[in-house]
Amino acid sequence: MADIIHFQPKHEISAKQNLDSFIEHCKNQLTLYDDQGGWQSNNWQHKQKNRSIAMTFSKYRAKSNPANFDPLDEPFLSLSKAYIRYNQSIKAVSSVTNKMVALRMLHDALVEVHGIADVLKTDGLVIGELETITKQRVTNKDRRNKIGYQIEILLEFIRNKRFAPALQSWTNPWPKVGAKAERTDEESRKWQDTRCPSMHQMLALADCFAKAETLEDKYWSSVITLLMFAPGRAGELVELTVDCLHRGENGALGVRWYAEKGFGHTIKWVPEALEQTVIEAHSRLMEIGKPAREAAKHAFDNPSMFMRHAECCTSDDFAENKPLNAYQFAHAMSFTHDSITRMKDKTSQFSSTTAWNMVGGKNTKWVQKLIASGEPTYEELASFVASEYQTQNWPNLPSIQRPVWESLVLVRDREFHSDFKVRAFSWRLPSVNELNAQLSLRDKLKNPPKTLFQRMGYVDEDGTDIRLTSHQIRVWLSTNAERGGMDAWQLARWAGRTRINDNRHYDLRTQDEREQQARSILEYNERPTALEAIKLNLPVSYKDLGVNRIGIADVTEYGMCVHDYAMSPCTKGGECMTCKEHVCIKGMPETLKRIIRLEKQVESQFNKATEDEADSVFGADRWVSHLGWKLAHIRTQRGRLESEDTPEGAILWIPPEHDPSPVKRALEQNDLDITASNQDLVEESEVAMLLGIENA
Repeated sequence: MADIIHFQPKHEISAKQNLDSFIEHCKNQLTLYDDQGGWQSNNWQHKQKNRSIAMTFSKYRAKSNPANFDPLDEPFLSLSKAYIRYNQSIKAVSSVTNKMVALRMLHDALVEVHGIADVLKTDGLVIGELETITKQRVTNKDRRNKIGYQIEILLEFIRNKRFAPALQSWTNPWPKVGAKAERTDEESRKWQDTRCPSMHQMLALADCFAKAETLEDKYWSSVITLLMFAPGRAGELVELTVDCLHRGENGALGVRWYAEKGFGHTIKWVPEALEQTVIEAHSRLMEIGKPAREAAKHAFDNPSMFMRHAECCTSDDFAENKPLNAYQFAHAMSFTHDSITRMKDKTSQFSSTTAWNMVGGKNTKWVQKLIASGEPTYEELASFVASEYQTQNWPNLPSIQRPVWESLVLVRDREFHSDFKVRAFSWRLPSVNELNAQLSLRDKLKNPPKTLFQRMGYVDEDGTDIRLTSHQIRVWLSTNAERGGMDAWQLARWAGRTRINDNRHYDLRTQDEREQQARSILEYNERPTALEAIKLNLPVSYKDLGVNRIGIADVTEYGMCVHDYAMSPCTKGGECMTCKEHVCIKGMPETLKRIIRLEKQVESQFNKATEDEADSVFGADRWVSHLGWKLAHIRTQRGRLESEDTPEGAILWIPPEHDPSPVKRALEQNDLDITASNQDLVEESEVAMLLGIENA
């Protein structure tokens, strides 16, 4: 895309001149959507990954029809095109639908008030009418808020670009509605009840994976399994690569994942109980998708050569530019054996019109196109394959810029079709709709294909068909994480959410569950232990850690800190593991993993310092002493945390011998004995007698 030239309005010229200049700028200097008919077209599409979002510059209809519509009136039509092209050129977004609605609302308000759709006439009366129209047409409060937000942006744009410089400022009057998952009205409760899958439904999914035998069932149950170990979006699956499995430093299994909506690259860690399941799912997809990956790689390496496969009936030396007859064509394009047999029974002249009609030349558009200029060649078949399967991002996956043949979920066209043979030369990525069709019956189709559950004989608890969506799996995982008390930040990262606040949209615990969880915090008969307080996201006091002082301990990467920052700043400079004011707690999440990681880092530094000391590097001996001392602290705490003799929730301070006082260090340096002795101790009774105190 060319560099964007921002439009700057001029204060000294009229509003009409600014408007005309802006439209001219967007029409002639910006090129976005030129490949879709450009300025002359009233129907653009925003293409994102594997889907397209229509932008139709049409008047309002209760039921829109992109194929049959009335365009907006001029001069508002030109402004609308300029507004969309300008904003999408600066920053392309997929959420353009509400922008289009805001434009239609303003168009109709202008016509209603002034009889003409001219943005120059936007005034207070138009804004009043705009509010009325929006309230009438949009009854859903959540959507009204979103459209109101786009109207606010549009009106501010009109004012700032000086198309109506005297226009009053307007703020969206429709407040943001609370998360539907948190509402208690009847409609929301019904919605909540249907959104979170039952345990029966989730166990049925697990059984489908375990008992899958056909290629189709193995593929789809494996794809779904990759949504079940951690909350993920179905659209993110196409970004999984063949090398997505990852082992952490501690041996834990993770999956390299690209999360949408701005989160980006991450690693989703697999619960230990699901490790073998995820590995098996990965192995199945690797095997099933291998032919598709080979086909895609061949197309990239040989752009003008058709991939000759086992079904091709021509000789090895058959030229790429030599015409194919109908029989050869049918074999190359993976027609079924039945259709080829019918053609042979009908005629032996495979170059005849009859033969070509038998392979679809009469009724099938793609065949008609291929034979329009005569019998096709392998070169022409290669061009057909490229046009059919090379997507907009070819050869890369949409977001991660890795070759499409590295996608884990890649399959061939018609891979699982019951009526057609698989196209051996093809490759494709599954869509979200295809995945959801495996989870829920598509009733609107005349002959809907069976779902994964139907093929494997699983029904719901009431005997009806199980109906799920991929999104519901994400909801179930998030809700049960909330039930288990997962930290909000960890949950957001686990699910690939950029905002912690978004967790609430997926929390479908019942009101009773939420109240019970709150009661479990408030109804403690006694103060919870430090570990219990941590798991409940409660503050941990000094007294919880055995320090007789008022105050709240700070959380560190490896435990808790009891240093009183009101008295003095920390003098350890982040060296928590060698500080006597730092405590580790067995069972505190992630503590042991982080200490093991720190141990490896310090051990590596210690070994290097030891080597340097052996080479007489100046100052290395001091680093050996310091790092050795530090490593002793770390290993001591690690050993205590790993020990079976250390109970869960144990509070572990640095042993006194690892952090002697300055007095003890001075005595040690002077070779003086610092061991306490019982010799020469005066009995308590003798002291009392000397002081004239009677023995109690």
